[in-house]
Amino acid sequence: MPPSKFPQLRSLFLSTLLVLQFSSPSRALVEPEVEAWQELVAAVEESIPLLGSSIPSDAVQGVGNFASSMAFAPLSDLMQELELRRGLKFKYFTPWHVKDKTALRFFISKALEKEYTPEKALKEEALLKALGLVALDFRIVPFTEELLTDAVAGVYDPDTDQFFLVDMERGQDLKTKFMSKAGSLILGDMGSTVIIHELDHALGGQHFPLKKTFEQITEQSTLDRRMAALAVVEGDATFVMMDHQYKYDPKLAGSKTQVLGADYLTDMLEFLTKFPVPLPGMGKYSEAPLFFQKSLVFPYYSGAEFITKIRWDNGWESVNEVYKELPASTEQIYHPSRYRYQSTPPDIPDFSKFPEPFGKWETVTDDVGGEFLLRVVLEQYGVDNFRVAADGWNGDKIRVFRHKETGGLGFYWVIRWDNNIDAREFYQSLASHLPFVVEQEEHLTAISLAFTPAELKKLRDLLPFPKT
Repeated sequence: MPPSKFPQLRSLFLSTLLVLQFSSPSRALVEPEVEAWQELVAAVEESIPLLGSSIPSDAVQGVGNFASSMAFAPLSDLMQELELRRGLKFKYFTPWHVKDKTALRFFISKALEKEYTPEKALKEEALLKALGLVALDFRIVPFTEELLTDAVAGVYDPDTDQFFLVDMERGQDLKTKFMSKAGSLILGDMGSTVIIHELDHALGGQHFPLKKTFEQITEQSTLDRRMAALAVVEGDATFVMMDHQYKYDPKLAGSKTQVLGADYLTDMLEFLTKFPVPLPGMGKYSEAPLFFQKSLVFPYYSGAEFITKIRWDNGWESVNEVYKELPASTEQIYHPSRYRYQSTPPDIPDFSKFPEPFGKWETVTDDVGGEFLLRVVLEQYGVDNFRVAADGWNGDKIRVFRHKETGGLGFYWVIRWDNNIDAREFYQSLASHLPFVVEQEEHLTAISLAFTPAELKKLRDLLPFPKT
């Protein structure tokens, strides 16, 4: 059974507001040359009305070259700056758009409609519900639409090789405008910072096979691998965004910028969600389940720290090489040295040995959670040292079941550790916190929910654990 897809809109790269992008980019979106570019975009779209709200992908490069040759391409200063900071040249100007919140919601709604079938939505919901990460009445599609509409400041779409920015002030009520101004006073205007982030995605799309890579990852891979790959792309854009924000000389190509302490940045974000003045984009984020908060933050902060440490080897050339062989796990994002020296894939028990159905249980989905999901589960259940307890992960598999009579959910999660010490440390951290059955055998841990002792014995007999 193919693995489920999680709510990250895998075909899109989203610049969330969060701690780096609270304030409105409106000042950057009213410059005369930008308005002129939007008039050109509108003219092209009106000439081909059946294609919707974006220039057709096969015409993108031609339109971009035309705009550049006519000195009609806005943001040329930022593009030249980014070329220096990132060490790559634009091959052509990337068309882009400005949307208000209403248009953004429509765009996200259509993307979700394309991404999710009812079956896929049920699989994703089942895993989150089985682990206790969301409520039993949780519905992933409407929730994700609300969350992203509230938090997104820009989107790059590799399918059409275009991006758009969100005019946060257009159509806002007085209260929301006040919050936008408050955010600007606290963090400063972030307009050019958001644009640099999206331009970096566009630049990467011209040099790396992002569309093909993410199509393959989405269809064939696991939660763990998808989160790791997303961290490379968003970490790249976040790194140059911070380099721009620090106002370092672009000719230094980011050599002075170091994005470290991703865990500290995440803690800072949690503090800001409690700020007395509600900041734009934080309403839905602060109300979201922990899994979704971490899913939004991890690619940016942990990804930027990964990019920082990879750059220490040989500058941007080292980062460019990563796109040829993306990290295999979120463990490698959290611990970049393991990207270089990771051993062969771990030996994990083969779930194909489970009978289908297993008694009165039928399989809903299989996946690999990785160190990312382990951290979330541990933190969700109050393990203070969740980062330390999750360290030492060396592979896992999780299967979610549904009871054919009651409709109840259960799961069986096997985690392999680097050694017996890491396994024991994890067991000791979990045992008094999780409402699950937790078993340890040498370097392996099995976590399960909803099975009787007799059913658990059958599962263990069917799934002999490999020995060290």
